[in-house]
Amino acid sequence: MDSIIQSLSSHKKLDRDRGIEALSRHLKANSGTENESPLLILIKGKVEFNDSEYSINPEESIPWEQLHGALQALSLYIDCCSETCSPEFFTTATNAGQQYLTHHETRVRTAAGQLLGALAKFRGTSVYLSCKSELLSGIIVCLERHEEADNKIKEKLNGDTSESVFHDTAGWGNLETNMKALECIITNTGAEFDDCIDSALLDLVFGSLSHTNRFVRETGYMVCCALVSIHPLNEQSENKGHIWSEGKRFADVLERGLSDNWSQVRMAACCATRAFLLGIPVAGRDEFYPQILPPLCLNRYYIAEGVRIHCQTTWRMLFSVTGVKAVELHLNSIVPFYILQSEADNHAVREAACACIAELATKVGSDPVRVHVPTLIQGLLVCFEDDSWPVRDAACTACGNFVSVFAEECRAYIDRLMPLFYMNLEDNIPSVRQGAAIAISNIVRAYLSPLSNDVVAKLSELLDAVDGQEDDSTLYSDLSKKPAVFGVAMADDPAHTNQVMYSCGSLAPKMGRGGKALGAGGCSASHHFKRPSQPWERTDGAVRLFMELSDVNDTKSDLLPMVRKISSATRKRNFEHHKHLLETIYKCIPMIFRRLTKIKIKPFINDFFDGLFYGLKSDNNLLKAASVECLQSLSLLLGPNILKGRIEMTDYNMMLYVQDAFPETIGM
Repeated sequence: MDSIIQSLSSHKKLDRDRGIEALSRHLKANSGTENESPLLILIKGKVEFNDSEYSINPEESIPWEQLHGALQALSLYIDCCSETCSPEFFTTATNAGQQYLTHHETRVRTAAGQLLGALAKFRGTSVYLSCKSELLSGIIVCLERHEEADNKIKEKLNGDTSESVFHDTAGWGNLETNMKALECIITNTGAEFDDCIDSALLDLVFGSLSHTNRFVRETGYMVCCALVSIHPLNEQSENKGHIWSEGKRFADVLERGLSDNWSQVRMAACCATRAFLLGIPVAGRDEFYPQILPPLCLNRYYIAEGVRIHCQTTWRMLFSVTGVKAVELHLNSIVPFYILQSEADNHAVREAACACIAELATKVGSDPVRVHVPTLIQGLLVCFEDDSWPVRDAACTACGNFVSVFAEECRAYIDRLMPLFYMNLEDNIPSVRQGAAIAISNIVRAYLSPLSNDVVAKLSELLDAVDGQEDDSTLYSDLSKKPAVFGVAMADDPAHTNQVMYSCGSLAPKMGRGGKALGAGGCSASHHFKRPSQPWERTDGAVRLFMELSDVNDTKSDLLPMVRKISSATRKRNFEHHKHLLETIYKCIPMIFRRLTKIKIKPFINDFFDGLFYGLKSDNNLLKAASVECLQSLSLLLGPNILKGRIEMTDYNMMLYVQDAFPETIGM
């Protein structure tokens, strides 16, 4: 036991962790009969080791590391030996938990809260009642920052605009750890805690959910999760539990939390939402769906993976295979929420909103959605001009889906949509170009001629764009090559005054919605820059569109003469990024040839061999892989012997190279 006590008192966290593991093994080996005195001495004062005797040196204060180890050890001891603990032990442990909730070290305060939770597991509500006054008063005091403390900080910052530098993650005393302690007590007390829930406690918890500090809000939602989880699932009723009677208030705060700008807060709100809804009988959930269902739907597409997966799982738990029906029933609440979120400051939220709107066209019945099409299209048109390319891409995909399903309702918007589709087709982001190609092909299928004639003419123009590509295709070549000047923003700069501050890595409103800059605060907030597309990128988009249109029967005859334009583009290698264009071409060619049929494309095949040979010998692995796959597809389309003969007629050296390096590509 001496070595364990020494480890628990160590200044190194690794030693303390090892001490906890050793104590756990020791308690299990002794079947809970271990003497509790060493742990009591450890928490009461500084430990000295003299011939295996424990003594207290009251002249020196207890190091926080020793307190941290002692509090963890007490929690472990209670879990393992609760039945043999003496009244003195419980009293000392309870006093220690309450005393160190206000310690200056966060880790000590957290361990003290966990200790109170461990005690509550075996002593029930008596633990909460014994520390209720101090715990709740501490939360109340911390919820309101003292003006005197704020003024002292402002004096140190020296400036009339010092409020603008207050960080959203600044600490608020012991508030977060007190809230975590409350969560531990509620969770471990269980259903018995229902008798302790009153309006004062709920007001306190709900008040923390609108706090400036995101960590406080996150912890507040975890407390909400604990409150709604104290009863077994589906056992809430009008006469059992405060959660049912306070359901409207819970729904209000959950709706707000599911739309919080911070992913961690959203995640906590998602946990509370699942526990809240699953804790209510199925028949009683409909009352809260109009509020909770819209943000829950949107978070299934949220950028943060944890939030997204959690909400998708919650959705399946709630609806199984009836999710589409639930969306149809609550469209009047869902559509306005989607439109509102498509105008949010957070670009990731706008992207998720566009993805959700696209889902309405493809997964939900057309009749319920039809009445909302004008509203949804108007919202997508705004997102189509967003500064953020993922938002533009999602809006483009959504518009294509709506046009293919609601052709007549969208006909009035085609003149506004087509320039935006072409803009995305020429974008400098490959995935945006691909999304635009798919969307344009959907529009051609929906409206055919004369629109298809205009699209084919635009396609021909873009295929020729690479002819004007300059030798220097370096990314951002139009930017200044001079050394950058770094510095700190001036205090009176209007771009950095009276703006909301966001920390690094947050989903701040860095990109303006609808193409309009927002002037957001925070680091790296100036993202209002979009590099003009280069000629080879426009041709790249055209090749992608060519592949999509090759599957539209009414355009196949118009596409055949333009195949030579694509083969001509494979010989344009005077610019640095020509390998990217070649990769796209040889990824698309197999699909194009299959769709246009073997008989019609035979005259054009030999024109692509020179570029294929170049790709096979390239040091660019992506281009080489695309070239190999293209040859394999041609071998299946024409037959290996015919392909060999064509290659030999074009370049016998290429045939030798293919036989030696890639014998599997043509069935050898």
